[in-house]
Amino acid sequence: MKKSLLFSLYLFGEIGFSVSIPLVGLALLGRYLDRIFNTNPYLFITGIIIATVIVYFFLKKIINKYSKQKIN
Repeated sequence: MKKSLLFSLYLFGEIGFSVSIPLVGLALLGRYLDRIFNTNPYLFITGIIIATVIVYFFLKKIINKYSKQKIN
């Protein structure tokens, strides 16, 4: 039970960071660049789209890693 709980918390954290870091980082970068180049909201939306693609590949990697392991 304890091993399963720790695994679940670890997996939750890994997925959470894999989603939030690229999404927040690229959204903020896009917003900042929109203010500099006065292109509101195009670079913000571009940052979110790029982050979505990155998150897809991160999640695919995580799923492949844990689908090959035997989960008890």
